[in-house]
Amino acid sequence: MGRLIAETLRWAALAVILSPTATCLGDSPNETVETSPPVTAAESKTLFKFDSYPAAWTASQESNKPILVYVSMPECPHCTKMVDSTFASADVNALVTDSFETIQAGRYTHALLVEKLHIKWYPSTVLVGSNNKVLDMIEGYVDHDTFKRRLQLGIASANNATQTR
Repeated sequence: MGRLIAETLRWAALAVILSPTATCLGDSPNETVETSPPVTAAESKTLFKFDSYPAAWTASQESNKPILVYVSMPECPHCTKMVDSTFASADVNALVTDSFETIQAGRYTHALLVEKLHIKWYPSTVLVGSNNKVLDMIEGYVDHDTFKRRLQLGIASANNATQTR
């Protein structure tokens, strides 16, 4: 009986580790409040302007800018690294603040949005056009040069979609 319990626990642990919906260690399904990455409140507010997707979408309609949805989860080292190094880069920060309506969504605080976007890896950055269509999904940690190129492609794609309509 003890061997069966040990075997079951081992398989359950492997399932949690290998689950595509929980790819960072430190994930706690019982946690209801997300602790954001260690950035100051002023930096976070200037980089991520909105607290809800509907507010970002409304702003996107007015400004004709695409939406950048940064999805993270608590205690995720890759999420923290993404904010601390990639988003903190001056050229990426300027590109994000000038060209996108932004929202930081948490796995638990924005669970419905995370589900609708089919997020499987953390962090994920989703670029959404003002027509509400996904332009690009950037999964996992990405260095600032690669991230900047992907953002530029997303902006070009959004402008192309806007001009053809």
